[in-house]
Amino acid sequence: MAILCPSTAIYHLLFSSLLLFFSCYVSGIPVYGAEEGKDGFHSTPVSSLLPKNKCSTSARGGSQGLPITQKYGPCSGSGHSQPPSPQEIFGRDESRVSFINSKGNQYTSGNLKNHAHNNNLFDEDGNFLVDVAFGTPPQKFKLILDTGSSITWIQCKACVNCLQDSHRYFNWSASSTYSFGSCIPGTVENNYNMTYGDDSTSVGNYGCDTMTLEPSDVFQKFQFGCGRNNKGDFGSGVDGVLGLGQGQLSTVSQTASKFNKVFSYCLPEEDSIGSLLFGEKATSQSSSLKFTSLVNGPGTSGLDESEYYFVKLLDISVGNKRLNIPSSVFASSGTIIDSGTVISRLPQRAYSALKDAFKKAMAKYPLFNGRRKKGDILDTCYNLTGTKDALVPEIVLHFGEGADVRLNEKRVFSGNTSCRCLAFAGTFAGTSNFTIIGSTQQLSLTVLYDIPGRRIGFGAMVAPSET
Repeated sequence: MAILCPSTAIYHLLFSSLLLFFSCYVSGIPVYGAEEGKDGFHSTPVSSLLPKNKCSTSARGGSQGLPITQKYGPCSGSGHSQPPSPQEIFGRDESRVSFINSKGNQYTSGNLKNHAHNNNLFDEDGNFLVDVAFGTPPQKFKLILDTGSSITWIQCKACVNCLQDSHRYFNWSASSTYSFGSCIPGTVENNYNMTYGDDSTSVGNYGCDTMTLEPSDVFQKFQFGCGRNNKGDFGSGVDGVLGLGQGQLSTVSQTASKFNKVFSYCLPEEDSIGSLLFGEKATSQSSSLKFTSLVNGPGTSGLDESEYYFVKLLDISVGNKRLNIPSSVFASSGTIIDSGTVISRLPQRAYSALKDAFKKAMAKYPLFNGRRKKGDILDTCYNLTGTKDALVPEIVLHFGEGADVRLNEKRVFSGNTSCRCLAFAGTFAGTSNFTIIGSTQQLSLTVLYDIPGRRIGFGAMVAPSET
């Protein structure tokens, strides 16, 4: 059994919110990941890792793009619903990972047609919210940003079962441009049925209407799900899901005529605001990024056959020392970048090597000796109570084409002062279990998806300009 930190801060566990004091956008500075520390280690004040309960206006991102907030963070403005317990957080994360891995069986079996958007089982909901409007005149909603889903859906008026923490409904009868059913060639079904990994559901009909991302970005005849029977806890103030996968019905595909299937995001800490950019706004950042190739998923012959975004992870370093993990360990099942998984998952062989190296580098600090409880996925934890400054090893993810993403202590740890845990977990044995790079390791980095260019770029945050 793994270690449970009984006093772990909810915000930290929910989003691995390890606070930064910088903005969430990229300038022309050609730096990526985190700045390299001396000899591969970073000295950080332990007090800086404590959660903040107020939205920091100085941490707002750039002026362009859609603002991104954490679902339960103070910047979301989504209400004051009680956050889930730590065990619920880990349980939902495991549900999402289990579902993603179940899709791996469909990929390897070659049953891709049944795996497409008509499949009635979809990912667990994610942790980051954006505001999107539908209809004429526009009606605004808070949607979960999810790179692992391809269908966008919102809660509709006169729902039989309504989302627990949402009080907004799309009133299709008040929109002069709404039409019932599908409007994309090749999609003939008028109804959808989505069941998520934790048994949450959204059932309803497809509709087509105007979608407004920003005043300058308006799309006619956008097909989305109109949810009328919604069950489960999608989170505080959530009205639906914005699908950013590669499927035919995804926002990426339906806006391709203008944005050319290019977008980027910067996922924020809980007290700050990130940004979601499309098209030229996203590509304007490319000179400051390090790129790795998008690759075909297992069992596919092209990127468009896979909803997920696959890359090549080659190795990992801890404190400037390569672990020399054979690249075949990651290649056997594939590596995906996912915005909705909180804790990154590694093949057991890779995770064991990472954990051993991390424990060796952290040998001067006492391990957390709290009680154990079934279901906790974090098993390498430290008690930093009484420690003023901790020397934490830098972890580097080595992707193909030399795209090295450096993770300082704020993307390495999860938890509070008395129980700070390595924010990675191992996967169960099985060839279909993907390596998943989750949101903890992506926080406050710019991640750019260039589908026509078959590449993903990683870039750094910079300090906000003083005004």
